[in-house]
Amino acid sequence: MKNIEYAIKGLRAPFFKFLNKDKENFHCPICNYAGPFKDKNVRLHAKCPKCGELERARLQYLVLENIFKSIDCSSQSILHIAPENAFRKLFRRKFKTYVSGDLYRKDVDKNFDIQDIPFPDASFDMVFASHVLEYPDDDMKAISEFRRVLRPNGIAVLPIPLVHEKTRDRKDRDKVTRMMHEAGLDYFARFEAVFTKVEIHKSEMYPKEHQLFVYRGGGGEGYPLAVGDGWYSDVVPVCYV
Repeated sequence: MKNIEYAIKGLRAPFFKFLNKDKENFHCPICNYAGPFKDKNVRLHAKCPKCGELERARLQYLVLENIFKSIDCSSQSILHIAPENAFRKLFRRKFKTYVSGDLYRKDVDKNFDIQDIPFPDASFDMVFASHVLEYPDDDMKAISEFRRVLRPNGIAVLPIPLVHEKTRDRKDRDKVTRMMHEAGLDYFARFEAVFTKVEIHKSEMYPKEHQLFVYRGGGGEGYPLAVGDGWYSDVVPVCYV
């Protein structure tokens, strides 16, 4: 069903491009679409009309491309948490062994809690877990579990939404967002406590043609990484064993 939805989006893209030919053009690195992007609520130029991916996915894709330039993963294995469709396809092409996991979803290889990953030490060469560390009760346990299942020279790509200058850990789960941890700019110290090296990739480090910034307009008060006029940068931490 998902593949049919993506195919339909792809057919609609030329019509959207024609009807919005006066808008600014961008390039989607995920599906190679070139043309105007769709707005998403207050977020300007956010969504690719062909593949449907948003700013953060485009940035993550470019970061992964950068990683793949320096490693040969054709004989390696990856653990993909809460799998996104675009990255699922990419990882299945790139890696010899692909394993997906989630707490509840049915479309994964295994259901488990990231605070207790059911694989032996040194089982994978890469872990990709985007926007999941804000949810477990003990996020440090989850980070340590990601480190545990990685082999020597392994890599963990662990993006988390930054919503404050300083991280706020909640005593009770937020009833709306379900978050336990509202990450700030200091959150990356938690990765540094577990991994040998942590690299921070930001929107501004990659070509502007891909439109990797998030526009929040007047609704971004208190949000870190502002770059001016309602626009905000995004970040992707890459952690090395």
